[in-house]
Amino acid sequence: MPGTDTSFSDPIAQPSVVDQLAARIRARILANEFKPGEALRQETLADAYKVSRMPVREALRRLEVEGLVVFQPNRGVTVSPVSVDEMAELFDIRLQLEPGLFAHAIERASTADIAAVETIRARETAALAEGDTARFGALNRDFHAALHAPANRPRTQVIVQSLNQHIDRYVRLQLALTPNARKTANTEHDGLLDAMKSRDPIAGANRMTQHIVTARTALVTAFEG
Repeated sequence: MPGTDTSFSDPIAQPSVVDQLAARIRARILANEFKPGEALRQETLADAYKVSRMPVREALRRLEVEGLVVFQPNRGVTVSPVSVDEMAELFDIRLQLEPGLFAHAIERASTADIAAVETIRARETAALAEGDTARFGALNRDFHAALHAPANRPRTQVIVQSLNQHIDRYVRLQLALTPNARKTANTEHDGLLDAMKSRDPIAGANRMTQHIVTARTALVTAFEG
């Protein structure tokens, strides 16, 4: 009908070439296939993914914003170095925000919210059983996002999501390099879910604090040792 807004029925756009390239290169950096300090030649990536250099450059610019790569004069693009100071700062900011955010989420969580967290936990457990560190690492971020979702604190959640995006690389390194890290994270995730199911915001905040401190301590020890 004339004047009718039909935008709601427009086809959903498929991921662009740049989106797909950024996702694939990001995954290889997070999996430590592209190592800290390694040069990423745009021509090589374009050949590997059978695209022109332009979308490769745009994808790398996105990853630069995420802190995963660095554009350097006369050196091209390299994978960002791992920084103990940056990692410690990111975890310290998490400590200031996530325990309180989780407590608010517990107070507001619905049965559906808890079921969503349980679904991710089941996937994490399966990934751990299969020894799939990359998948467990990706699900770790999904798990924390699901824990915080019921809080209804959008500004804080945006900040925390950005933090966890930047910290994802360090978490995956912890899972790959630290003995028993996956088992410890799995056990602590069970404790976080139990606090949510018990509707206990104080226990939830305390367990989230311990979870973050444990990961931070293990990573600092691994990098400085």
